[in-house]
Amino acid sequence: MRRALLFAAAVLLGASAVLADAAFDYDESCADFDRFYAGATVGAVLPQGGARMSPRAFTGVRAGFYLDEAWAVEGEIAALRHRAGLAAKALWHWWGYERLDPFFTFGARGWTRRGQVGPAGGLGAYYHMTESLSLRFDADATLGLDGDGTMVYALAAGLHFSF
Repeated sequence: MRRALLFAAAVLLGASAVLADAAFDYDESCADFDRFYAGATVGAVLPQGGARMSPRAFTGVRAGFYLDEAWAVEGEIAALRHRAGLAAKALWHWWGYERLDPFFTFGARGWTRRGQVGPAGGLGAYYHMTESLSLRFDADATLGLDGDGTMVYALAAGLHFSF
């Protein structure tokens, strides 16, 4: 468990150094959009066969900050029955229309109480209903580094508000 937490911390430290450099390149062209967002999600955890977790529904909250129009960083807290999940991720919006905005995610996630801890990656999409209110759909996977090397998949949907 300690090895997995140290690996997750190293991944986050490396990613944050790169993304922090992008944040200092802020210019006035980025001033015309909302930089902070927060929201609530519901979803399901779907562990691979050998994982020490069982399928469960979860609720969670997310908060993030846009470094520019393509990159964002966010944190997430999720609650399962007798477990909690923590994640730190970066989002890369690689293509988008006016309303549909797909993205890739990468970072680290951990599930407490003998859960999986390790690097996480996935994809998702926003559907912007207004300039400030969006639906969000995510699918991601966490590679457990606690000795068994199994995957835990998560599917989530939520409502997000930009400010």
